[in-house]
Amino acid sequence: MSTKANSDYFKDLLKNEKASKKQVAVYFDELKLERIDALTGLFSSISDSRSFTRNMLIEEAVEKYIAESANFLLDEHGIDLDGLINDKFSKFDTVILSSKGRGFEETFLGENEDMCWYPCKISDNRSAHLKHIAIYRGEPISAITHYADIREIKYDHKKDCKVCHFDGDPKELPNKIVLGSSRDGVFFRGTKYTALKYLLNSKTVDDIVFG
Repeated sequence: MSTKANSDYFKDLLKNEKASKKQVAVYFDELKLERIDALTGLFSSISDSRSFTRNMLIEEAVEKYIAESANFLLDEHGIDLDGLINDKFSKFDTVILSSKGRGFEETFLGENEDMCWYPCKISDNRSAHLKHIAIYRGEPISAITHYADIREIKYDHKKDCKVCHFDGDPKELPNKIVLGSSRDGVFFRGTKYTALKYLLNSKTVDDIVFG
């Protein structure tokens, strides 16, 4: 690959960066896997800061495919992929995370520290659109009971994670939002996004629109 853009891609590949991730299943035939494994070994041998895995290489390849596809759609068809995604994200201004034990009382309600929440596994492109945060409280509550307005979300080096700082005190929802047909708090182990209007008008998780 001879162009500067492609050269920059491989230089970026060798950098060591952290990002929030979700797990997905991908299937390849044996020959592709053998070639991928050979490449991960080669890249690991020439990198000063990083040991490569199969998943890391696949992720970078997908990122390159997305970038090239987005450029094609914009140049050839006038379709702005990032604009479409941002329009979607802007409709969902609230993030829902989960707690267990007394984490909600001690942190979210501020019993033991300034009112905030962490860790916040939220991507940067989502953070820009978020105005509110809510927490699903595990057993014995098993419900969403409060939300808070977001002042800022920033990385805290001492905690080694993103922390959401509140703008004012947490607020109690008009109705406690219980699981409904979801029945299992595992549903909220991952990050969920919705709009505040849905939380204010819901009684069960079934009533909430996620995006």
